[in-house]
Amino acid sequence: MKYIIIGLGNFGTSLGLRLCDLGHEVIGIDSRESIVEEFKDKLTGTVCMNSVDEASLRSQSVLEVDAVIVAIGEDWAASIQTTALLQQMHVKRIIGRSLSKLHETVLTGLGIKEIINPEYTAALEIANSIVSQSVVHTYNITSRIAINEITVPKYFANQTVQDIDLAKNFGLTLIAIKYQQATGGKMYSGNKGSWQVTRYFEDFKFSEGDRIVVYGDNDQMQKLLDLINK
Repeated sequence: MKYIIIGLGNFGTSLGLRLCDLGHEVIGIDSRESIVEEFKDKLTGTVCMNSVDEASLRSQSVLEVDAVIVAIGEDWAASIQTTALLQQMHVKRIIGRSLSKLHETVLTGLGIKEIINPEYTAALEIANSIVSQSVVHTYNITSRIAINEITVPKYFANQTVQDIDLAKNFGLTLIAIKYQQATGGKMYSGNKGSWQVTRYFEDFKFSEGDRIVVYGDNDQMQKLLDLINK
């Protein structure tokens, strides 16, 4: 897929590099020549231009890409103007970055349905990792429900999924197990870097340092984390 990212700050460049790692094409746009020059060989391409100039924006084939992400993080007015221009051009998918609740309200008023706040999302995940160093990643489904990737504690070692029984003991749903070694000589399905991933739990026996991906209520999740943190 092909994306345009407008605004190559920390968030915009990190997003662009990750999308490229995943095999997508990414064109980065920024008004700062030094930034454009720095990332010209790291993204699929970069363009130095003012995104609030309609003619310049149209010249970038914004109607032909799968999505345009407005990642501008410092200039509130430029973010709104750029987004409004993209709406007027009938770009099929616009993803906006909000800098505040007011900014989000304005973007919503412009008809933007996909709005992200990377600072807020990062804060939630960092808060969870501060509370418990066992939490590797968090994805909040609602204010009450989340998916967490958790490093299992030492006392999980040599116990099976049935021994731990997350559903019975904690009311949590086990989605996947990530591990770095074969268990019982059997390699499970999937590969992600040096980690193996399995969803076949019947004879899986934990080793210290394995990770579990679990879904459930935050209060129930906290009970598991409290036990792990003892």
